[in-house]
Amino acid sequence: MATPKVKKPSKNDREAEEFFNDKKTKFKWITAQAQFISNKVGVHMPKPSRGYATWLFLRGCLTAESLIRLFDPQKANNAVYLDHASIAALSRALIENMAVLLYFTNDDLSPDEWECRKDVIYLHDNINRGQFLTGLDPTQTGPPEKLLKELRTKLENNPAFQALPQAKKKNLLSGKDMFVTGRHQEMLAFGWGDATTGGIYKYLSSHAHSMGLAFTRTGVNRIFANDSGAPRATAGFALEFASSALGVGCLHMVKLFPYIEAAFDPLVFGSMKSTYTPSP
Repeated sequence: MATPKVKKPSKNDREAEEFFNDKKTKFKWITAQAQFISNKVGVHMPKPSRGYATWLFLRGCLTAESLIRLFDPQKANNAVYLDHASIAALSRALIENMAVLLYFTNDDLSPDEWECRKDVIYLHDNINRGQFLTGLDPTQTGPPEKLLKELRTKLENNPAFQALPQAKKKNLLSGKDMFVTGRHQEMLAFGWGDATTGGIYKYLSSHAHSMGLAFTRTGVNRIFANDSGAPRATAGFALEFASSALGVGCLHMVKLFPYIEAAFDPLVFGSMKSTYTPSP
């Protein structure tokens, strides 16, 4: 009996596999550096922004480790599936996490600017928490109106808030946004440029929300075929930018806690700095 021929992966499939393997290696490396930084910081809260930095960064480290656990494909009989959609969705979550870290723990902010951002976040949290709870249980009362009034009054008396455009102030006071400057604007800190930043977020969001961009070409691209490079290309793309955001976050934490640099091997820190310092 003739031995059945095994179809060889195409050039594109092989290149996608190599691309994915390269991005996995780089992601694991920057995750190890992030975990090292997080362990060196520990519980360290000389001022509120530092406390929030440690919490946000630890959350990022946990997300990164969860991503790494998705690198091994799932097996079902003879089928092998790489969960590229979850890698894309978690990469977006990690990028957003690092964007909030940079936004809320920026030492270049004046006291008024930081208080403005803090109170906007608190107002957004209380309004949306109330909508969430009352949506689940109509007998819930939501946040006390007195608290919302106090937060709005603090903002209206804040010089940094007063300097904002009227439409922006109205939007923030309604609890519709937690970013004074906007999410996209804060993500520009990663150095990817305006158009690329928007494109990355749109693509990764399509996988997080199961939009058409994420699944309508499943058949054409043979997404669930064992030898398909398509899911690996998607996962590698997501990891490339997740690594970049985490690397920027690592350098930000060292800036906030300068004593950490001395704990690094100079070659390792130099490599991290040269690789992940954002483009101007």
